[in-house]
Amino acid sequence: MSAPIATSEADLPVGAAGKKSERHVSVSTVERLSLYRKLLEELHYEGVEYIYSQQMADMVGVTPAQLRRDLASFGSFGNISRGYNVYQLTRTISRILGTDTQQTVALFGAGDLGRSLLAYRGFEERGFHIGLIFDLDSEKAGKVFAGRRCYHVDQLEKVLPELDVRVAVLACRPPGLQQLVDRLAKLGIMSILNFVPKRLTPAPGGYVESIDIAAKLEKLSFLSQKK
Repeated sequence: MSAPIATSEADLPVGAAGKKSERHVSVSTVERLSLYRKLLEELHYEGVEYIYSQQMADMVGVTPAQLRRDLASFGSFGNISRGYNVYQLTRTISRILGTDTQQTVALFGAGDLGRSLLAYRGFEERGFHIGLIFDLDSEKAGKVFAGRRCYHVDQLEKVLPELDVRVAVLACRPPGLQQLVDRLAKLGIMSILNFVPKRLTPAPGGYVESIDIAAKLEKLSFLSQKK
């Protein structure tokens, strides 16, 4: 699957060629960009100013050629003598991913998992703010959890259009989940992060990223039995 990523000349580093255009980049490339950004943030925190492609590729487990191809999709970076500027490349990748400014995310489910996600600071650090919650439980609707108001899911079409939300996080019960995804699509919310162990079909042009924690534990259970 390919994800369209629109960039302009202003988005690229100084000296990068190319007129304003829409670039189509594979999802695997986007996933690697996220890995690069995370590593670069760690290196910047450790005081590293420059890094060569060979070093960076070894740290994230890709070939130097793959790393250079991924970055070349968006412009020219670094130089032969000093390598990549860690801070500047971090900011550039953030702009490419659209996380250089904070995004509001809608959370569905105010249960144990949902409240745990509200407490997780990593979202804020990466440019995502869970701004509101929806739940099927009428007793939770109207309450405030970790500073976010919870609405009943029946209010979805009334509340969401007033906000600039492009991503939804699902941490609710499985029944009716596909219908919820379809309702979100009609409101223009096509990107879904799904923590519910249920297969979902995205709307045409949409994307569902599923995280099955129990399946990961099953994998580790199997591997732990290997001699």
